[in-house]
Amino acid sequence: DRSRLLNYSFWLTKLATALGKIGHDIMLMAQDERAEIRLAGAGGSSAMAHKKNPVKAEVLLALARFVSTLHAGLQQSALHEQERSGTNWTLEWMLLPQICIATGTALITVQALLASVDAMGQN
Repeated sequence: DRSRLLNYSFWLTKLATALGKIGHDIMLMAQDERAEIRLAGAGGSSAMAHKKNPVKAEVLLALARFVSTLHAGLQQSALHEQERSGTNWTLEWMLLPQICIATGTALITVQALLASVDAMGQN
């Protein structure tokens, strides 16, 4: 029964998804057309010098999608044949550490992103 492992991974996936949503919302609010939020230290654009790229927000969204993809792989590895599948067990332990690392990285990134909020627009 791999349900405890899957439940843990699913919890991490939900956390990473929530953090990705924060990143996605900030990405949209930081667009030049909207300018609802300004980020200190945002990356510059090589093509347009005036543009600031919300890199940390983009990283959060990428990490959320990465964790979700890894979790799908972990669900596939839960299909053990007989008592225990050596192949699927190996796959579990290739995926789970990456899920933990990516979710931890998302937590660190969201802290830095929220600390970099320089100004909120007047709505």
